[in-house]
Amino acid sequence: MKELFEEIKMIIKNVTESIFYFRSQNDKRAYNISNQIMNLLQDLAVKMVENGFAGQTEELLFILQMALEAMDTRDSVKMADVLEDGLMPLLHQMQESIFEQEEELLTDYWGKNRLVLRGKDRGLYEKLIQVRDHVSDDYSISWAKTGDLVLSVMTEQGMYQLNSACNPWREAAIYAESALQGKACKECVVVGFGMGYHIEMLAKRPEIGKIIVLENDLTQLAITLGYRDFSQLFQNDRLCIVYCQEKEDYAKWLVGDKNRICCIWYPSVRVTSEKILREFLEDYWIQYSSIRNMGGILDSNFESNIEKEDEEISFLQPLFSQKTMILAAAGPSLDDNLEALKNLNRTDTILVCVGKIARKLLREGIRPDYIVMIDGLRGTRWQIREIEDCGVPLLYLSTCASSVVDAYQGKRYIAFQEGFPMAEEYAKEHQYALYQSGGSVATFAVDLGIKFGCKKIVCVGLDMGYPAERTHASGVGSKVADTKNLRQVESVSGQKIYTNKTLDIYRQWIEKRISEEKKTEFINVSNGARIHGMKEMALETAL
Repeated sequence: MKELFEEIKMIIKNVTESIFYFRSQNDKRAYNISNQIMNLLQDLAVKMVENGFAGQTEELLFILQMALEAMDTRDSVKMADVLEDGLMPLLHQMQESIFEQEEELLTDYWGKNRLVLRGKDRGLYEKLIQVRDHVSDDYSISWAKTGDLVLSVMTEQGMYQLNSACNPWREAAIYAESALQGKACKECVVVGFGMGYHIEMLAKRPEIGKIIVLENDLTQLAITLGYRDFSQLFQNDRLCIVYCQEKEDYAKWLVGDKNRICCIWYPSVRVTSEKILREFLEDYWIQYSSIRNMGGILDSNFESNIEKEDEEISFLQPLFSQKTMILAAAGPSLDDNLEALKNLNRTDTILVCVGKIARKLLREGIRPDYIVMIDGLRGTRWQIREIEDCGVPLLYLSTCASSVVDAYQGKRYIAFQEGFPMAEEYAKEHQYALYQSGGSVATFAVDLGIKFGCKKIVCVGLDMGYPAERTHASGVGSKVADTKNLRQVESVSGQKIYTNKTLDIYRQWIEKRISEEKKTEFINVSNGARIHGMKEMALETAL
C-alpha cells in the first residue's frame, strides 16, 4: 500500500505540471509530461487492482481513454480539463483512502540524503547532524491532499505553513514561472528552502544555470532532508545550499547582477525567529516585490518619458550649489511648520516639496520652488490635479508615471536613476548623471540635494513614522487604524513611535546615504523617527 501511495504522489506531481503547462499554452512541455503520465497510469491500474481498488480502476481506465483521445486530436484544452476535473480528484480520493487504511506512510530519507550531502558540503552536513536530534515542538509536519508533506512552524504570531496543504506542486510551479518571468539566468538565488518543492520546480527549468538557496533555519533543513528525497538533486552541481547565520551572509548574495535572479520564498521569511534578520529579509522582500510588480510599467513609462525631450535635471545644479535646500515631505509634523515655511527668506534657500503635499502648500500660500515626483503608477495623478498649470517646475524620475508627466503643463526636468538598466544605458549614451532613487520621492530628493552640492539639507515633515499615530499631514493622511503589523522605532524625542516596514527601509537608506557625506549639513526639523546622521532642531534655528 505504501508503494502505491508513493506512486500516486509522483503521478499527482506530473499531472500538476502538465495542467500548469497546458494552461500556460506551453503545449510542448505539457504533452511531453502527459506522455509519461499515460504510461504511469497504465501501470497504476494494475497496482490498484492488486491493492483492492478494483472499483476505482474502472473509473481510471475511462479517464485514461478520454485523455488518450484528447492527445490524439491535440486538444490541449480538453486534455487539461480531463486531467484537472477527472484524474486529479480520483487521485486525491485514492490518497485519502490510503490514509484511512495505512498508518505508516512516512519514509525516512535522511540516510540517503546525508550520504550525498556529506560528500558535497561537509560543513553543512555536520551542522545538520547537531540539530537533528533536538527538534523543538515548534515544528510539525502534516499531510497535503496530494500525499506530500506540509511543514508548519510556530511563531510569536501563530502557526505558519511553509507550503500549500492542497497542492504544493502547483504552488511551486507558479512560483518558478513567476520567479523567471520568461528570462534565462546563470544564477538563481533563492531565499528560503522550506520543504523544497519550489526548489525542485526551479531545478527542472533549463533556463537556469545554477540555483543557490540561502537558508538560516537548520531545523527546517534537517526535517526536510529527513522526509523528502533530495539525493539526486544534491548530486547535481546546479544546486548549492548556503547557510546564512547573519544578515551580512544574505546581503552579499542579494546584489544586482544581469546574470543573476534573486527571489524569495516568503513563508520562510515569516518564520525567521531572529527579529533583526527577519526585518532585514522583510525589507528586501518589499523592495523585491515592488520591482517585480512594477517592471513592465516602469519600462513603458521610461520609453514614453524620454520621447518628451524634457531638459535633463543636471542643468539645475548651479542653482542649488552652496544653497540650503528645504525638503518638505508629507509627514504629520509638516503641519507644525507651515507658518515657518510661509515666512522663509528665499535669498539663500530653495524649497523643494514632494508631489503629495504640493497642493496643500499652494493652498496655504506657500509656493515651492520645485515639485518632485517619482511614482510610476498613474493613480498618482491626483497629486497634481488642479495645479497642473501652477508654474512650479516639476522634477521627475525617468520612470515616473508618463500620464502624470504629460498632464503637467509647467516646466519639467527629467532625472535618470541608478539601478534601472534602461535609464543607466540612456544616461551613459547621452553623458547624463545618474541619481539614486532609494525607492521613495524623499530619498531621491535627498540624493539630489547631495549631488547638487547643497551646503544644507533641511527636512520638514520627513517623519518616517507615525507621530501621534497619524500617517501624513492633514488633508493627505489619516489616523492609524491598526498597529498590529507595525514596527516601533526611536523618535526624535527619544520615545518610541510606530512606523511601517517601507518607511523604515527609507529611513535606513537615508542614514546610510548621508553617513559618508562631509560637505553637506543634514538637519531634521520633523517630529517623527530619529534619522541618525541628521541634527535635530526647530526650522527657525536651522535657517
